[in-house]
Amino acid sequence: MPNPNTIYANTFIDALVAAGLTRFCLSPGSRHTPLVLALARHRDRIEISSHLDERSAAFFALGLAIGSGEPAALICTSGSAAANFFPALIEAHQSRIPLLVLTADRPHELRGSGANQTIDQIKLYGDYIDFFADAPLPEPDPPPIVLRHLRALAFRALNTAKRAAGVVHINFPFRKPFEPAVDDNMEIDHSPPIQFSAPRANGSADLAALLTDDLLKRRGLIYCGHGACRGNAELQSLLPWAQGLALSVGYPIFAEFTSNLRSGVTISAYESFMSAPEADLSQVEVLIRFGAPPLSKPMADFLANANLAYHIYCSRAGEWADDTHSLTHHLTIDPAAVSYHDWHDFPPAPSSDWRSHIVRCDQIAGKVIADEIAKGDYFDGAALYDVVDLLPPDAALFGGNSLPVRHLDQFGGSTNKPFFAWANRGASGIDGNVSTALGIGAARRGKPLVAVLGDITLYHDLNGLLAARRCHIPVTIVLLNNNGGGIFQRLPIRDFEPHFHDYFITPHGLDFAHAAALYGLEYIRADDRASFRAAFRRSVRGKQSTLIEVRTDAIADLQRRADIMAKVQEQLKKVM
Repeated sequence: MPNPNTIYANTFIDALVAAGLTRFCLSPGSRHTPLVLALARHRDRIEISSHLDERSAAFFALGLAIGSGEPAALICTSGSAAANFFPALIEAHQSRIPLLVLTADRPHELRGSGANQTIDQIKLYGDYIDFFADAPLPEPDPPPIVLRHLRALAFRALNTAKRAAGVVHINFPFRKPFEPAVDDNMEIDHSPPIQFSAPRANGSADLAALLTDDLLKRRGLIYCGHGACRGNAELQSLLPWAQGLALSVGYPIFAEFTSNLRSGVTISAYESFMSAPEADLSQVEVLIRFGAPPLSKPMADFLANANLAYHIYCSRAGEWADDTHSLTHHLTIDPAAVSYHDWHDFPPAPSSDWRSHIVRCDQIAGKVIADEIAKGDYFDGAALYDVVDLLPPDAALFGGNSLPVRHLDQFGGSTNKPFFAWANRGASGIDGNVSTALGIGAARRGKPLVAVLGDITLYHDLNGLLAARRCHIPVTIVLLNNNGGGIFQRLPIRDFEPHFHDYFITPHGLDFAHAAALYGLEYIRADDRASFRAAFRRSVRGKQSTLIEVRTDAIADLQRRADIMAKVQEQLKKVM
């Protein structure tokens, strides 16, 4: 069986060399053996210098980087050897000289155990590092995503060192044995690295350069994730720019609700149709992405399994958003700096059967959803549908984490009404959602504010309700109360009883009318569609903060969602 250390080290070093790193400085030791032998495979293409003292090695690498204008790499064993790099790294940081530091480390079970030659190497160099990563612990037969992660980590590390003109530290935990096995005959991977664009005011030219005949002949789509557009200034430039891009390449735009780029020409019901065989997404070879990684599980599953020739991510400020480690190109594009005129040299793509097919799937799914909500039992997804339908222009809509923001994405549909939707999707926690929503309202005084929250999310920030009165912020809070943890009904743990109900669902039985009274909010209970729509209309038109509670059943709601998606697939099968 191949040595996992060898597989991981070869994968990472192959990627570094493929990305163009050519100068490496080594110091003696044992635990970094996998990295040294991985380098030795490239000895005819790179410069490897050996130094007996880590401190001198580090300053030598600093000189290499100064003299060549290109990054150099340092490799050492575990323990205090890595600490001896520190003085040179301080100099590199202060002088903005690019260096890569690759340190071997003990495996996790030996850290903090008193094992010989073991120190805490996690973020060892503190603020003198521009980027740090603790590489994954090698394991036999690793899944493909792990090896893709190692390659992406190498490309990202080198690009960061170049772009920031600073120091990058990657820490590699290795278990014995360090030496290769007899069947460690990996071929060197020369495949091209991720292509990074340099930051610039308008990165449209970088994207335009990728729109070659090879790309345009392939089936593709554009995906706009959470946070792609964050305000009116960006909307005025980014939406027509994205539509011009779609026209130039002939791809449909799939827009997450909190991307704030949903309009009458974007695809909105993808959550409900894209798992259907009739959607035929298996042939997609190009993905152009904006914003955060997908919230939708079907979209995330598609991205994880797609065989993409081009996966182009357009970041707003150089941020990294690639949880599948499948990027081919990383561009930096300021949403406020683009213009529809950036595409004036590109003729519209010929009529695309693929784009028409996806638009038709979206229309069918949207009609099924609307019909089911109109005639079926009321459920939490229907409440989000009605919120979007009744939301007044220029309102702010905040989607609470867990189920509300997901229902907003699936059932919110498409609208041309001018309003903005937000959510705390950076870490996706349920803490502080009330206060965040009220902060948004305070920044947009005089404009309607609506927050749709789950019961546990509201419970987590009940104290935040005080700001509605103290800071004079009228708010309509739609509370979807399934009595605790309804989102966990979507996870396999639901089949494990009694632990599921004892430790995951955690029903609370709270009466939120008391919370509304405590903080001076009007309280309305609305469990059917007619009463909810009436209460919502009255609240968003008034100045009195209101808590509208919709009591739901998590299991029944989950079944309603499944039934709607099944009817979408059934209808697609009939007409496609």
